[in-house]
Amino acid sequence: MPLRERAHVVWSIVAGWSFTFVFCAAVIVSAIVTLGRCWRWLTPLQVRFWSRVLLGIQRVRVEYEGLEHLETPGMRVATFNHTSSLDPMLITSLYRRGSTSAIKREVLYIPLVGLAIKLMGFLLIDRKRAGKGQGTLAAAAERMEREKMTVFIAPEGTRSPDGALQPFKSGALRLAMASGAPIVPVVISGAFELWPRDRWAAMPGVVRIRILPPISTAGLTEETLRPFSERLRGIYVEGLGR
Repeated sequence: MPLRERAHVVWSIVAGWSFTFVFCAAVIVSAIVTLGRCWRWLTPLQVRFWSRVLLGIQRVRVEYEGLEHLETPGMRVATFNHTSSLDPMLITSLYRRGSTSAIKREVLYIPLVGLAIKLMGFLLIDRKRAGKGQGTLAAAAERMEREKMTVFIAPEGTRSPDGALQPFKSGALRLAMASGAPIVPVVISGAFELWPRDRWAAMPGVVRIRILPPISTAGLTEETLRPFSERLRGIYVEGLGR
C-alpha cells in the first residue's frame, strides 16, 4: 500500500472514530436534557451531521437523484442494497423528519455508540433469534403507523461480501405488509468499490444514490410476497446495471 494511501487510512480510522465517540457523547447528553422527547426531529438532524462529517473525513462525495421521494414526511419503507461499510453514512445522509433505520442488535455492545443508538430510537433487529426478530417487526409496524415513520432497511439482510446483489429476505416486505407503507427503493452505486468488506477505511471517490418512485404494497399477502420480492429485486438489478 502506497504511503499516501496508508496515511489516508490511518487518518480516516483515527479521525472517524474520535469524532463518532464525541458525537455519541453529545447525543447522550441531548437525550438527557430533552428527556428523549425530541427524537422525531432531532435525531435526523444529528445523524445527518454525523454522516456528512464522516463522509468528508473519508473524502467521499455523494451524488443524489430523486430526493423528492423522501422529502415529504410520511410512512414508508425505504429499501437499499447493502454492499459497503459506507452504507450507514450514506443512508443517514438521506434522513428527513421521522426517519430511522432497522439495524442489527449487536451494535448495542459497542461502548458509548450502543447507548447513543438506543437513545436515538433506531429499530433493533435480533438476527440470531428469528422469532424475536419477527416480533420486533410487528412492533415496528405499529410504531410506523403511530408516528408516520420512514424506515430504512436492507432487504438482503446483511452486507454483500463481493458487491453483488444478494437474495432478498422477507423482513422488509413483511414490515411494509404489516404497516401498509409503500416501498421506496434506494439504489446505491459505487460504494463497494470505495469501501469493500475487507478494507479498514474508504478510499476517496464518488457514490451515486438514486431514490426511485414509491411502490404501493396495497393487497400484498403471504401468497404474493415472493413474486413482489422478485419484482423488487429485479428493479435493483436493472438500476445497478445502468
